[in-house]
Amino acid sequence: MWSSIWMQFADLTIIYVLLRAMTPILLASLGGLISDITGVTNIGLEGLMLVSAFTSIAVGSATGSWAIGVVSGVLACVLISYAMGFFHLKMKVDIIITGFAINIFGSGVTVFLMSKLFNVTGSYNPTELSKIPNVNIPFIENIPVLGKLLSGHNLMSWIALLSVVFCFYLLYRTPYGVHLRAIGEAPESAKSLGIPVRRLQYSAFAWSGVFVGLAGAFMSMGMTSMFVKDMTAGTGFLALAVVLLGNRNPIGILVGAFIFGFSKAIETMLQTIPNSPIPSQFVQVLPYVVTIIALVIFAIRKQRKGESMTIGNT
Repeated sequence: MWSSIWMQFADLTIIYVLLRAMTPILLASLGGLISDITGVTNIGLEGLMLVSAFTSIAVGSATGSWAIGVVSGVLACVLISYAMGFFHLKMKVDIIITGFAINIFGSGVTVFLMSKLFNVTGSYNPTELSKIPNVNIPFIENIPVLGKLLSGHNLMSWIALLSVVFCFYLLYRTPYGVHLRAIGEAPESAKSLGIPVRRLQYSAFAWSGVFVGLAGAFMSMGMTSMFVKDMTAGTGFLALAVVLLGNRNPIGILVGAFIFGFSKAIETMLQTIPNSPIPSQFVQVLPYVVTIIALVIFAIRKQRKGESMTIGNT
């Protein structure tokens, strides 16, 4: 068993598995970050990802274009995110209730549409589908080690990594980002300074929909070429944990997504080993064990920060 794992490390197969596993977590976490930084925690990441995954593959298979499919999934998520904003910001519905309603809606509506549109219930596997392509970098792909490190990865993985840079610049290097953070820290003070609080919160929901939509589209058109009922399997909730673990910072979220992605990569590698002495149930629960550990670390860190602030005030 250990020799099989070592071989996957030695030939850098782990890099492909890691990026494949962490991409949807990273994108969904960035979506959760932008809404969370305005003081609104988007609990509906799981449902949004399901809607995007189904919409992307349905439109992509119908049009024969992966790009149109991805854009359709993103637009669907943006519209639903705006609806979440309307119910929470305008109708004053609690965001937790709104988020769980979206999760239930995403799970139910995708199964309903799959049954009505394609006459299937468990999964939809189109025969002709243009998947999100892999990126092979000329010249670099032929270099022995560097080629496997940098070339051959899915386009969405590169978009996810570049999105970290984009979000960091957006939140910490632009007036728009300063306003978003001000709203999250002191909304009344921000409003008194003339910052359009509600409008910016709606825009944060829209950005959240964009990144979560990319995550969902990757799961059905990048990781696989099919849609399966509830295929997100808790990825949206893992993303929420990453937002907390990453201290609501894009760089911290990248580190958190790496940790969770690595645990999922190890899970995948262990499941491919024949006659493994490790029970499959233990392997499948590994990412969630990491989630619990991450939340405990976050709680301890938050408690220590509160204690240091109390000592400083005294």
